Amino acid sequence: MTLTIRKSVFLPADQATVWDHLTRADLLGKWFHPATSDLVEGEAYTLLSQKDGDRMCWGTVEKLSPKDHMRWSFTVGPLNGKMTTVDWRLTPAPGGTQLTLEHSGLPDDADGYGLVLALDKGWHGFIGNLHEIETMALS
Repeated sequence: MTLTIRKSVFLPADQATVWDHLTRADLLGKWFHPATSDLVEGEAYTLLSQKDGDRMCWGTVEKLSPKDHMRWSFTVGPLNGKMTTVDWRLTPAPGGTQLTLEHSGLPDDADGYGLVLALDKGWHGFIGNLHEIETMALS
């Protein structure tokens, strides 16, 4: 068994705008981590640290259904190369978009629980940044 983190937010932007913030390198850095390139299905991606530009997380974009769903394989240094899965789903909502994240395949043992807590806190903060999506698009 493994653990799964689930997060969902309602955003004041249409699906196309939210999608761009999930897939475009220039917009990913405004709320998450800067990307070395736009996210493209079947291709590897690397997200960099905001502080020093070091590699923060990486994997492969496994599936892209524009403005609807995206799946990544995902790892960070403390996972020691073990890949997990991140699914993003966009659903229309009155006046905007509901964005749902599911990060699965996380360690379910006591040794890995600290990492799960850190990832949970990180996702909470990063996704929360998207509440400012309207002002991000202007800057």
